[in-house]
Parts: sequence; C-alpha cells; structure tokens
Amino acid sequence: MSDTTRTSTTIGPSRQEFTGSSLDGGEVRHTLSDGREVSIRPVRASDGDLEREMIESLSADSSRMRFLGGIGRVSQQLIRILTDNDAQHEAFIALHRDDRGVEHAVGVANFACDPDGHSCECAVVVADSWQKLGLGKMLLRELVDAAKADGLDEIYSIESAGNNAIDHVARELGFACKADPRDYTTLRYSLSLH
Repeated sequence: MSDTTRTSTTIGPSRQEFTGSSLDGGEVRHTLSDGREVSIRPVRASDGDLEREMIESLSADSSRMRFLGGIGRVSQQLIRILTDNDAQHEAFIALHRDDRGVEHAVGVANFACDPDGHSCECAVVVADSWQKLGLGKMLLRELVDAAKADGLDEIYSIESAGNNAIDHVARELGFACKADPRDYTTLRYSLSLH
C-alpha cells in the first residue's frame, strides 16, 4: 500500500492508508510457536481463491464463530467484500508455503468502518490446524495498528458468547468486553484507539 491519503465517503475524519506493521503492503514473516512460518500482508483482490479455500475448509465450529452462524459455499460476493481494501475496509492475510511450494491462506483478518467514520468492526479467522499458535493475536494486532494509523477512534468485534479463544486474545490486547443488551448470546469487544 502507498502513503496516499484515502478520504472516507462517509461523514467522519479523513483516513490515511495503513502503513504500519506490514510496511507499505509488503509481507512480514513470523515464526509461530510450533516453528512453522507464515507471512502476513494486506489482502489483494487476487487472493479470492486463497480465502475461499481456507473458509470452505473451516470446521463447523470455526465457521460458526467467524460468521456467527454456519456458512456453506462461499459466494463470489462475499469474496469481493473480503478482498476489498479501500477507504472503508482493511484486510490482512496470513500465508504459508507448503513443502511443494504452494501458498495457502491460514488466517484472515479484516475490518469495515462504521458509517460515522470513527469506529470499525473487525473479524479474524484462523484455519483449524493453525489455531492456538499465536496467529490470531498477530492478525488482530495488524488490525489494531491499521485502525490507529487510519485515525479511527475505536475498533470492536461482535462475537458469540461461546468463543473462548477470542476472549483470551482480545483481553490480552486490552479490549473491554460487554454483553450485548439486545442479544445475550453475543459479546461486544472494544478497544479505544486513543
């Protein structure tokens, strides 16, 4: 990504394109707790097939936690939404190159700005065999850094009350947690960015 200014089409502050941890759209390499390596970078429109493959391979539990309900086949419309990095969205992808040199998506994180232009809702999903290795936390940090760089005031996530994995990670990164008064089966995690 470049250093150009992106102006929101909604009411709210002008936002700067993210130039934080992933260094102007470049990849940042990480070694996970089990020794496997991943690279994290901003999502590209051409990553649709990688995202589709990962989402369709999720267990029923992981799919339910990410999408607050199951998801069958992934539509082209959903892929377009998930791979759209513009003034209202940021997305990062974690990639692993297997022994044959084939690249696979093993995690995806994104946020979408609220209409007020001051806050954003985020989501993170990690492939089942890559969970509990610190990857979700790395991806959530990328989103927090991007939201700060974009000048947003708050980042939040709506999660199933049964999602214990995100509870631990979010609290570790300083997110506050409150029950949704309209739906006690969901929780709202939020982090003030100032």
